[in-house]
Amino acid sequence: MDIEEVVKIHANPSGKEGRNVGIEMNEHHYELWKWGIDHISIEPDSWVLDVGCGGGRAISILADMMEHGNVCGIDHSSEMVGLAAELNSGAIYSERVTIVRSSVSELPFTDDMFDIVTAFETCYFWPDIIEDLKEVRRVLKDGGMILIVNEMYEHSTFKERNSPFTEVEGMNIFSPSAYIDMLESAGFSSVIDIDEVPENNWITVIARK
Repeated sequence: MDIEEVVKIHANPSGKEGRNVGIEMNEHHYELWKWGIDHISIEPDSWVLDVGCGGGRAISILADMMEHGNVCGIDHSSEMVGLAAELNSGAIYSERVTIVRSSVSELPFTDDMFDIVTAFETCYFWPDIIEDLKEVRRVLKDGGMILIVNEMYEHSTFKERNSPFTEVEGMNIFSPSAYIDMLESAGFSSVIDIDEVPENNWITVIARK
């Protein structure tokens, strides 16, 4: 499978191959997700939205942290919605987790609904990242936070590695300064933390509404 095909299947997993991608992401990205989540404090009664929930393991991590809260997951891939629902079936039954098919560009939620919005390994593929960040901001409560966690970002070490993903159509890899500019353009009041692990190519970005 060439790089373009890899990007396409990760952008919108479908069929058996897409399901396998979701299972792989649940395993491969676990340490990345845990590292990112450790940057924020989550109250037991928080309402959290996970955008681009993929196979759903990040949802299970978040749900385990909240005794009385609620986690909503959305993904535009029906295959991922099904896989995430399977993985979180117990929490869905107890009404602590909800997973629906939706695009980040048109979130099916009311204004000021969530304390935290998470985006793990997903904003590479958002159709219009400024407008989509505005949509995320809409559903956040005043003072709420967005947590972006990615395995790839633009920095000197990444460029030195000549990553084949940097020039692939359909995938956007951003620098720390680009994240700041985009979040400010979308109306977030402040970027409160950017943390990087260049040797892993990990980045966490946190901004407040």
